[in-house]
Amino acid sequence: MDTRRLSVLFLATTVVAILAAGGSALGKGADLITVGTCTGETIELNGYEKRMLDLHNQTRADHGLQPLCADPALTEAARAHSQEMLDDGYFGHDSFDGETTDARLANFGYASEGYSYWAYGENIAWGKGDKSLPDDRFEKWMASPDHRPNILSEDFDEIGIGARTGETYDAGTTYTVDFGTRR
Repeated sequence: MDTRRLSVLFLATTVVAILAAGGSALGKGADLITVGTCTGETIELNGYEKRMLDLHNQTRADHGLQPLCADPALTEAARAHSQEMLDDGYFGHDSFDGETTDARLANFGYASEGYSYWAYGENIAWGKGDKSLPDDRFEKWMASPDHRPNILSEDFDEIGIGARTGETYDAGTTYTVDFGTRR
């Protein structure tokens, strides 16, 4: 697989989710937490997004890898993709209209302002019920031969995480995690 275009397919056997919390579009953990970004600015993540960031970075540290920094464009793209999947009732890496992951990232500004990316990847998940926490979702990704490489890739140094809850799929939550590196 070309490491420049790591777009990982989702395995149906690893689907899990976060149970809806009062119908909030942000899902459980809707309290916003401020974190630093790759540019030294700040961004607000909901509790599940922050926990997912922490899980990624702790696991990377455990494997001797540099942490991933939150990128605003990747975060916006991830959130929009999670919300679109809920709104339009589908599950996939491509957008409902067929837009590819790399086109979506570019449309959200990840390849703008004189920068382009040379590597990107994406993990997505949906579900509900008992397997409702970021820790469980992350554990399933780490056990997946198609998802683990994105989490542990030395090619990535930036991340965007979108966790959204909706009425589709019995009020389940969708995660999108976008990884990237710019040159």
